[in-house]
Amino acid sequence: MPALDIEKPIPAFYCCYLLRSKNHKSYYIGSTPNPARRLGQHNGSSKGGAKRTSMQGKRPWEMTCIVTGFPSKHAALQFEWAWQNTHATRHIDRHVRDARIEELHKTKKGPAAASANGRRKRPPMSLQARLKNLHHLLGVASFARWPLKLRFFATDVFGAWEKNTAKMSPRLRDSVTVQLTPAELPTPATDTVTQLQNQFMIPHVIKAISVAYEDCQAYTEKGQAVFQDGESHSCSICKGKLESTKALAILCPVEGCHAVTHIHCQSGRFLAEERDPDSLIPIQGTCVSCKTPLKWIDLMKELSLRTRGQKEIEVMLKPKRRKKAGSVSEFDAAVQELSEEDEDLDETWLEDVDDGDELIPDVQSKRKETDKIH
Repeated sequence: MPALDIEKPIPAFYCCYLLRSKNHKSYYIGSTPNPARRLGQHNGSSKGGAKRTSMQGKRPWEMTCIVTGFPSKHAALQFEWAWQNTHATRHIDRHVRDARIEELHKTKKGPAAASANGRRKRPPMSLQARLKNLHHLLGVASFARWPLKLRFFATDVFGAWEKNTAKMSPRLRDSVTVQLTPAELPTPATDTVTQLQNQFMIPHVIKAISVAYEDCQAYTEKGQAVFQDGESHSCSICKGKLESTKALAILCPVEGCHAVTHIHCQSGRFLAEERDPDSLIPIQGTCVSCKTPLKWIDLMKELSLRTRGQKEIEVMLKPKRRKKAGSVSEFDAAVQELSEEDEDLDETWLEDVDDGDELIPDVQSKRKETDKIH
């Protein structure tokens, strides 16, 4: 697992995404805690966005797919860099990287290239190559315990995924879900006004993505009620004493279920159900009391909110005021304030160049900060 920020709770949402420009020749990989806002930045409807996506000849951009389920911002950035630089990341075995590079260069009818100083050049990156690289990353051991989900918004890109990854080995593990939710397409237009409107249009399916903690509000309220008085409880698994003020206690999110457990007891139970004794972090399991299937990330998100997310809880539970037309509600402003900044790794760690250009020297030291942590 990557290093977590112990001062902050697990983020409500963070994803990596693949953009495609209207010319269907340019692509961009990024990460964000707010896909709708980020797409607007890339297309120029609000401030922000990467320099590489600001050229008018490439706008508008469409968000073709997202990968979600990251346990931290650092995890998303780690995955983003690996996806951008599959030829260099150490999350993929060297012999697999070499094979992928040779395959990519053969499709371009040229040998695998290296720079004068011996560093690898980034190989050509078509849509098919990016999708195959994504498939590789979703299957590597480094990310095997993360509850990742792949969601497509572009029907043709989903078709390309199925066509190009159907025979790839190994196949994706069952815990990685792949979903298609097509985004509505803008109405073709020739007049300038409508073209601008189309450029700034954010599909409803992307705007509807929940990026705040609202999905776990009921669970959070239950945790506040159970542990607010600091009284002792008995672990539903080992039957031992459990003091919520001194131990990491977790509880079942199901309404009416009173199961409360030590974190190590619940983890051991889930791992036993998964029959995976070599792993340290479980993915899912069933409640010892109500037998409801539970995901480990959901339990950890509530625990992280309860123990280090007081500010986020206050925003979540604060009564919402009806906002006036055209105004920004107090709640939306608070969520915006709590939302972390987007990262542009290509511009922070790589030179702003087209695919095929080599990594700058500084990337070697920068990569170690994100790419080495398992």
